Amino acid sequence: MVLQSIEQNQARQQQLETRLGGLENQLAEQATTEQQQRAELAAVNEKIAQMQQHIHRLQQSAVRMNASRKITKQKLDKKIEKIAQAIKPPEPADQAANQEEEKDHYTAAYLALKSGRYDEAIEKFRDLLKNYPNGGYSDQAYYWLGESYLAQNNIERAVGNLEWMVAHYPESTKHAAGMLRLAMAYHDQARIDEERSILKRLIELHADSPAAEEARKRLQSLSETQTR
Repeated sequence: MVLQSIEQNQARQQQLETRLGGLENQLAEQATTEQQQRAELAAVNEKIAQMQQHIHRLQQSAVRMNASRKITKQKLDKKIEKIAQAIKPPEPADQAANQEEEKDHYTAAYLALKSGRYDEAIEKFRDLLKNYPNGGYSDQAYYWLGESYLAQNNIERAVGNLEWMVAHYPESTKHAAGMLRLAMAYHDQARIDEERSILKRLIELHADSPAAEEARKRLQSLSETQTR
């Protein structure tokens, strides 16, 4: 009976040792799992910290961009205001003053031309066009520039100004005279076909003008010359 009891105790002890070994294995596995979880948690926390830093940098960049946009908008607003002021129509009083100044400038240039001071006249007419490009005397300025250059025998410059005047100011009171003078300049350059063409256009557009009467005479002279 004693031996039997000893064997039973040994069997129980072996079972307990087996169970204890299993528990130890479970504890070891659990420790490994916890270690892996802690490592994963640390990795996640590191990623979160990196994302927070990135978000902070983005926020700082957004602040700088907003500040830059504000400055840019202020600059654009100033430029727009400046342009608006530049293209703003003049007040009636200012407009009248500008028209009077333009008239005085034109008169000074015209008097220089009539006095034979062609260089001075050319300079003043060119200044007039520069200062008042859309003024009421632009057509006259181009015409008299053509006349001034013709007086200096600068036919090429005369043709350039007269062509511009004829092409861009068809309603000008000088249009017929400009076409006639342009035809005469073409004649000086031996551009007979262009001379004939501009004379015919002159007669069509300004049939009852003195310039048209002169154009008919010149066309007749061209025909007679060609016949010979």
